[in-house]
Amino acid sequence: MSSREKRLARNEAACREINEKIEEAYQGEPPANRIDIVCECARMTCDAGIDITLDEYEDVREDARHFVILPGHFVGDIEWIVYENDRFAVVAKREGVPADVARDENPRGEEVTPSGGRTATLSRIE
Repeated sequence: MSSREKRLARNEAACREINEKIEEAYQGEPPANRIDIVCECARMTCDAGIDITLDEYEDVREDARHFVILPGHFVGDIEWIVYENDRFAVVAKREGVPADVARDENPRGEEVTPSGGRTATLSRIE
């Protein structure tokens, strides 16, 4: 297992957890409403915002391996581009360590680690 792949994937998972909290604050709002979330890329120093509708965000969350990033923040050895528009790109983690981390640290709980726990944090992993 590559420690680099794991670190990058955990950075993205941490940002996804932050965005889940942001999305929770808009529960009950019309699905076409736009919200600002943080870029879920692997860059430790990225603090960019992304403009996305609640519907678009929910579409991304249908697969635990999918993340929302800014175009250009793509890391080809751990992910591939599923969809891209002028505001954001949706990437899927490649199978192996990146996909395993994405599924294990899914804040929605559809897929958890074999022990039943998650290890995602709300800060970037160094």
